[in-house]
Amino acid sequence: MSAYNNSNSNNRLRHQTGPGAGYRSTLPGGLPGSGSSFQNQFEDENDPNAKDSRLRNKISMLKEVSISIGDEIRDQNTFLTTMGDDMEGMGTRLAKTMKNFYEMWARQGCGPFFYLTLFALGVFVFLYFYLKVR
Repeated sequence: MSAYNNSNSNNRLRHQTGPGAGYRSTLPGGLPGSGSSFQNQFEDENDPNAKDSRLRNKISMLKEVSISIGDEIRDQNTFLTTMGDDMEGMGTRLAKTMKNFYEMWARQGCGPFFYLTLFALGVFVFLYFYLKVR
């Protein structure tokens, strides 16, 4: 007969009562199991070659991630530089267009502005009556 201490299921070793009383290994869930598989797991974790290989794998993964981040940063910087150049060109074109508009405005006087205002007013009146009748 064996009695297990159920108050703490995280204990790796449980006390056995009765004939052959002593400690025996259990699986992490608290169930009795073979001590050799548990011991092999601890030996694998303590093996310096296994630790070195895991560390090398983690380092190589970090290296790949850092290289891909560097590539992405370079691509984004190139894109932003190109976009900045395009925006600068658009700013120049817009400034030129506004300059031409102001020159045309100065030559024409208030006539085009008057016609534009009259057209907008006509559209609003039309929409008012159209929506009211509808």
